[in-house]
Amino acid sequence: MPTAALALVLGVGGALIINSIVESVNDRLLDASARSIADTLALEDGEITLDLPPSAFGMLENDERDNVYYSVRVGGELLTGYPDLPQIKTDPARTDDITFAYSAYRDAPIRVAAIVRRVPRVEAPVVVQVAETLEARNSLSSRMLAGLLVLETLIVGLLVLLVPIAVRWGLVPLAEVRRGIASRSPTDFTPLTLQQVPAELRSFVDAFNGLLLRLENAVEGLRRFTADASHQMRTPLSILRAHLQVLKREGTGTEGGRASLADIDTATVRLQRLLTQLLALARAEGNRENVMRLARNVDLAALARSVAEDHVPAALAAGVEIEFDAEGSAAVRTVGEFARELISNLVDNAIRYNRRGGTVWLWVTAEEAGVRVVVEDDGPGIPPGMRAHIFQRFRRLDREHSEGSGLGLAIVSELATALGGGIAVTDRAGGGLRVVIDFPRDLAGAAA
Repeated sequence: MPTAALALVLGVGGALIINSIVESVNDRLLDASARSIADTLALEDGEITLDLPPSAFGMLENDERDNVYYSVRVGGELLTGYPDLPQIKTDPARTDDITFAYSAYRDAPIRVAAIVRRVPRVEAPVVVQVAETLEARNSLSSRMLAGLLVLETLIVGLLVLLVPIAVRWGLVPLAEVRRGIASRSPTDFTPLTLQQVPAELRSFVDAFNGLLLRLENAVEGLRRFTADASHQMRTPLSILRAHLQVLKREGTGTEGGRASLADIDTATVRLQRLLTQLLALARAEGNRENVMRLARNVDLAALARSVAEDHVPAALAAGVEIEFDAEGSAAVRTVGEFARELISNLVDNAIRYNRRGGTVWLWVTAEEAGVRVVVEDDGPGIPPGMRAHIFQRFRRLDREHSEGSGLGLAIVSELATALGGGIAVTDRAGGGLRVVIDFPRDLAGAAA
């Protein structure tokens, strides 16, 4: 269809050019004929005379035997020629200029050339007209248009024959890439090589390699989740089985049975928290590519206040106070679910590892580049030598009262990375730990 449309445009343009060329060539012959007659004008004995040279009309002869007409008028009065030949409009002031026009004479279309001359001592201008019919012009135009039509038909036909061959030849590199992909194992995420790929396909192969990388990260995250879950759930499940055996043997009426029930309850709580954190970690890793789609306008001050309120029962049970404060506009474009999970893990860690009678501070402040969320506690803190490892999975401090899974800060790190935020861990002035998260105002700008 595009080729046919192009052929039509070329045909129309070619026809216009052909008509222009044919008209120009034949008009030059009419011009020469009219001038040759006008050049013979003279004044003898007070009368205008002229000569009709044979060449004036001989140059207009052609195989189509076009009819040729002429007229010479002085001031509108016929001097010689065909008296009823139509007179075309001329400008008496423009002498020696040729004027062309189409007209009709004796029921046939004609082309007329007129020239105005001034004869010395003659006041009225002399107008010489030469006209011919259009058979030769039309015949030449038809032959040239037929040649153009044949040429365009050959070109279009050749394209129709060659395009399928060219397409098959051009798709050979793509077929090679397809065979390379089809021969891979399901777990092979090695990027495709660009050495044998033509330039037209390199952007496609680059995009496919990017997809392979994202798929590899997703599969690796699933593997880690499976390995972590199987490893970490083995201990609480073993505890549950051991105490269930004690209950079967001793029942719930003995002191050992009641102690086993308490241990089962503790192990169940730990297992529930472990599963919750494993799922949160998997969700954080699996949605890195979707954060732009999930981003919404979020008020971090209201979100942080809600997190603090949710942790009040846990803080009361641990003998810890929670203080909250917010300053400035805390509106950002981010993923609210991820931001809540991040702040919640920080507050939970601050309560869990604080001392009885301690305090947890949660502050939200507006910065020039974004919003800063600060969580502080006045607990024992983290030794500087261990801070390089606190964001690793299942890394726990050697504390007697530590019952965590070692996933809280790993989740914080993953979520902060996904949200384009910065994270910093320092000592709190006066003792304890200070964790700072900087949220960008716009997640899209941070990603760029």
